[in-house]
Amino acid sequence: MLHHSTIRTDFTLRSSAPIRFFAYNTIMPKARCVVWIDPEQAPVIKRVLACADIELVGAGSPDSARTGQVATDLACEPVDDLRVALSGFDADLLILGNPGKFADQAVDADLDALKAAHARNMAVATLEPIPAASTGIGGTTFAEVLGTGALNELVHMMPMTRHTPMIDELYTVLETFAPIRSCNIVLGMPKVLGSLGARLFDAMDLIRSLVGVPNIIEAGYISPAAGRGMHPLPGQSLRYLHGEFTLNLRFSDGRCAALLLTDQVGASTINITMLSNEGHIVVDNAGFKWFNPAGEMIDSHTCPDTKGVDPAEIALTAQLIELCSGVGPKRAPIDYPGVLSMTHATLLSTRTGQGESPRAVEQLLLSM
Repeated sequence: MLHHSTIRTDFTLRSSAPIRFFAYNTIMPKARCVVWIDPEQAPVIKRVLACADIELVGAGSPDSARTGQVATDLACEPVDDLRVALSGFDADLLILGNPGKFADQAVDADLDALKAAHARNMAVATLEPIPAASTGIGGTTFAEVLGTGALNELVHMMPMTRHTPMIDELYTVLETFAPIRSCNIVLGMPKVLGSLGARLFDAMDLIRSLVGVPNIIEAGYISPAAGRGMHPLPGQSLRYLHGEFTLNLRFSDGRCAALLLTDQVGASTINITMLSNEGHIVVDNAGFKWFNPAGEMIDSHTCPDTKGVDPAEIALTAQLIELCSGVGPKRAPIDYPGVLSMTHATLLSTRTGQGESPRAVEQLLLSM
């Protein structure tokens, strides 16, 4: 892992005006990065890496026919084999923008490649959940790293809403505001920053930390390809899902939550409303406000002006900087068995049309 040590505060992303929202160190050599992406992701990845001051040295694509295009677009060396890149490419960081078939299922060879990268201090960041399917995990080495939590050291999912500075601030308020009685969450990001499956994973990680694991999830799914007489449903994998999910969550103590998730927006959005006996909190891209039961605002937080830069790009940049520097807030690791059980109870509910139990899915997840 590379550590930085001078301050840089001028950045240019989409507009020509410099923006100032990060301060980090750059005396030590830049982190060297390989990316595995679709060509459509190249512009945003290029902006993010430039902002994070990470050097791009190699690029490939899950569609081998497009590897040359990706490498040309990013002006770097083409990479043809992802597992070889993980086990031997001279780089400090590998970003999986679109992993393709890699770790879609719990394949031991894919986990071995992640372990090989970790053993030689190559950090791996992914915009898509790994593994993407809960079926077939039992009896594989994935079951062990999921059960022990070691997967958090091998691969780093991002951008994660729970890992943003605004949510860090929100948790300090929730110490007084909680327990949350009910909440409504809307999360959306452009699909170049992750599929609908990634948004589902992100949202389940967030709701688990805010309220807990629900007893029952009832979910609906709609694809952009849906039309009259055609309504495709998700399979058993989070990979390559696009469109919207709606979810109703019921908890064993009577609490409840509702969610709308999408990857079909041009700019990232977050809207959360939470209610408790202490009033209600509203959250959006600008920050949050806490109102007591009488309607008086008693606390608030305002996020720094992003100068028109997408908040998800800022989050991805910040989380990559934390990963490469090893410096950042101490946060609870992702509970992979719990979060994956919630995502796959959601997928199951869209197919059965009934409420499904994450607890039942989790029991199957590690026991089969």
